[in-house]
Amino acid sequence: MAGKYLSDDGTVVYSGFWWKLALPGVILTINLGVVAGTYAWATSRPGSGWSAISLGVLFGVLVWTLFEYVLHRWLLHHTRHPLLRKIFWNGFHREHHMYLQMKDPDHHGIHIAITLPIILLLLGAVGFATESGWGLAILAGYLLGYCAYEAFHWLVHSGDLERGLGKFPPLHRLWAAHTVHHLHRADTNYGFITLFWDKRFHTYLPTDKTRARRGQGARQ
Repeated sequence: MAGKYLSDDGTVVYSGFWWKLALPGVILTINLGVVAGTYAWATSRPGSGWSAISLGVLFGVLVWTLFEYVLHRWLLHHTRHPLLRKIFWNGFHREHHMYLQMKDPDHHGIHIAITLPIILLLLGAVGFATESGWGLAILAGYLLGYCAYEAFHWLVHSGDLERGLGKFPPLHRLWAAHTVHHLHRADTNYGFITLFWDKRFHTYLPTDKTRARRGQGARQ
């Protein structure tokens, strides 16, 4: 059967070619190719030194982390305004939070039919509206941050927290924090590749405090 449906354990199962285009491996291959092309385009611009371009990439990654936090907290978890709730919470995110466990055997990312047109539009706008490589470098870093998000989300929902990469301290902390967000308190730990913004905006909940708050449930 082609399409998308819920399995008996509450996770989503995908079948058919269309949904293969949302597999993490496909998403990362395509987008990392765009990152490489964007970076090469940036370095080809006159007067664009390697140090400036690299700094631009780092700044772009930082911009992504803030975008990631804002999108996740104030749009994907938005439940107040009916239209926004219908588009973001009901349309994109609610289903993901219905999982009873972290392990998602058929994890898929954001479909490239959604992301690729936006990415190419941004690339064209920045590339043809600027003359230096700075803007393209920032965009390359922003897209690299997105790739890091997809890779980490894939790892979290398909790997094991206590084995392999899950035991690497920085990844373990992020992984544990995302587990808190999914299974205990959905109004905390919105960051994926960094908890910096959660700590700045007071939405960070350490894993050692979840036991005391579990009775409150995973609120939207």
